[in-house]
Amino acid sequence: MSWWILFGCKLTGWSSEVLAQCSEASRSQLSKYTSALLILILIWGVTGFCFAQRYIGLPWWACLFVSLFFITIVIMIERQIILASEKTVSMVVFRGVIALIMAIVGSTIFDQTMFGKDIDKQMSNTIEKQVAELTPQRVRIIDEKLLTLHRDIDSLTKVNEVLQVDVNAHPFIIQKSVTRVPNKVTMPDGTVKTKYTTSVTTNQVENPKQKIIDTNSKTLDNLSSQEQVWIHKKQTIEEDTRKECKESVGFLEELEAMWTIITTRKLAGGFYAVFFFLLMSLELFVVASKVGDKECDYDAAIKGAQRVRIAQFNSTFNRINNH
Repeated sequence: MSWWILFGCKLTGWSSEVLAQCSEASRSQLSKYTSALLILILIWGVTGFCFAQRYIGLPWWACLFVSLFFITIVIMIERQIILASEKTVSMVVFRGVIALIMAIVGSTIFDQTMFGKDIDKQMSNTIEKQVAELTPQRVRIIDEKLLTLHRDIDSLTKVNEVLQVDVNAHPFIIQKSVTRVPNKVTMPDGTVKTKYTTSVTTNQVENPKQKIIDTNSKTLDNLSSQEQVWIHKKQTIEEDTRKECKESVGFLEELEAMWTIITTRKLAGGFYAVFFFLLMSLELFVVASKVGDKECDYDAAIKGAQRVRIAQFNSTFNRINNH
């Protein structure tokens, strides 16, 4: 048995032991399933890699894991069709719904990658509109903050001016300290009493309002620094807003930009439709082969083995019940 047949068995879930006893028709059927599945694997492998790289921003090795995840999902879905023993309407309808969803998702991701430069141009217009809307709002917030800082600075400045006038007029103040010194005095009758002598000391000290001025000056320096920061933000608010909008562009915004492109440009819309129907056709390739082809001897062997096994079980159970 060739490596291609063995690979097809591993990929589709067919039994190589059963297939070895079947005719060439079954091997041909397996080759068709394998080829169709490989096409979907390649498409969804690239789709998963592009999605992870463009919208999640993962490194290349992490994008490979996402790509393998997409591939695994595709293989599991297609095996539901390939390994089905009976052809039912529900199977076709179910796969058709999944094919429609996957075709929409796949064509959208592919087109967003292929229309990347056109989407970037469209997003530039969108970003400029966002900047025009956000900048006045943010400038208003900064102006309110600057106005509050101006009021605080003016208020403290006036307080310091008043205090400075008093300090200039009275740089030093007289500070008196009263001390009571106990003295023991012997009275004529021989008793001892304690009398206190009060002494007053006068000192010149720095006007305490100077410390208030120094504290207020530090606060003014801090407020002035904040004011400079907000003034700088106001000067660069437009560029900062534009940079923020560019960095926060997401999948939905690019999807809206692509929708605008394909609905306003006939060529882009036609290309999207062609690619969508191509993916839709490829998604239905396996189920179309399953439904359209006649039953091969591999399917007959699987069903026959099932009937034999069921008959054996029934015979065994009947003997047990009779005993």
